[in-house]
Amino acid sequence: MAINYEYALTNSKGMKKVVSFEGLAFPILIAPTLHGEPLLTAQAIYYLSRLESAVRIRFEDPKTLPKHRTNKELERWFEYIIDNYLFEYSKRYPYEQITSKITDLKYWENDGHTYIGYDENNTQALALDTLNDPSVLEIGNEDLPSIGHWSDWCLVSNYTYEYIATYVSSMASVLSKTVKVKTNGHDELGTGEFDLPLVRTEGGVLNYYQACMLEVLQPNRIKVIDGRVLVSRGMQSTDDFTLPLESIKASKYYDADLLSYYFAAVREDLPISRFRCFYNVLEYFFEDAPKHLGEAARIEREQISCVLRWVADSSSLSKFIGTLGQSYIAAIEQQLSTSSGIKINAIKVSSPDLDRLISEWLYAIRCAIVHSKRTRKGNVEARLVPYSEDEEIGALAVPIVQHIAILCIDKDGEVKV
Repeated sequence: MAINYEYALTNSKGMKKVVSFEGLAFPILIAPTLHGEPLLTAQAIYYLSRLESAVRIRFEDPKTLPKHRTNKELERWFEYIIDNYLFEYSKRYPYEQITSKITDLKYWENDGHTYIGYDENNTQALALDTLNDPSVLEIGNEDLPSIGHWSDWCLVSNYTYEYIATYVSSMASVLSKTVKVKTNGHDELGTGEFDLPLVRTEGGVLNYYQACMLEVLQPNRIKVIDGRVLVSRGMQSTDDFTLPLESIKASKYYDADLLSYYFAAVREDLPISRFRCFYNVLEYFFEDAPKHLGEAARIEREQISCVLRWVADSSSLSKFIGTLGQSYIAAIEQQLSTSSGIKINAIKVSSPDLDRLISEWLYAIRCAIVHSKRTRKGNVEARLVPYSEDEEIGALAVPIVQHIAILCIDKDGEVKV
């Protein structure tokens, strides 16, 4: 019997697509999902833009599971593989913040099997298998008097199935209803006669059954039609729909510590915090990079310069910065004023020693973030204060430090697993 695993993601809301990953120890699939097992909280309508996505892992034969001594060890291995795949995704979409590092837990373990958790485990529903459990001799109440009436093992579903069906059908009918309107001097419609919809919805509307059907999407078990994944339970239905498919093939295993630093940055919302975590990736190589270059670097300013020149040069950096747009270039080619009043020097992107300018720029921003002293030896120095306008400076620095962090992780080479 196949074993399926599902893992929540952070910042995955609104992906609205299926992403298939392969090439490492096992494939994974990222797809929109309906978290929480809605029962009493079931909605008639869901928007894809509001649904989060989850990682699906599937092993057709339990014997093919990775070797492990404990479940925690297995989950750590799963997380590592997921992170390697997500790193490839992040290289394509550096502005997205999808990570496997979660604090908002989505899943739970039931205490026993007589009552099962629904609605993010806020509802406990009585579960008795009247069809297959010989120990259940009789069930009944005033509505459904005998065991033969209770066909669904989640007993309350014998009520809610009909209620939800009526609810879904009724709400779906509203979507197509229109009214004829006649106006004279309306501040938006003006004057005239109009046939107007009662509601307007954005794209990606799913009914309850379609949203529940997302659970069928599993690695190596998707049907692709013209580059889109068919979401269906197998029998042709009016509820069948498709989602865009993106395929990513990975071939390298990266250092787990570097991936942790990297995704700590990806997960952060504040640019100053993101910069600090991405900078940790660069700092990891402060002793290695000078050795690779055959140089001696004794202070951090020299070390960051070595790291930068180990993975890039002025030409490649100029080309990358060019992809960020003219408004970005204009912003970094002027001095940046910090909240302490001290300015960070501008960068001239066309300079032949751009690598040196960027390393000094990053070092100056790093010092302004890390050090919060009002003065140093009596002198005021640059400080970047979280939750202030200084975050705009952090936001300018993040694309460059993230790009260099990616180059460092790639340059580090493949880890043996």
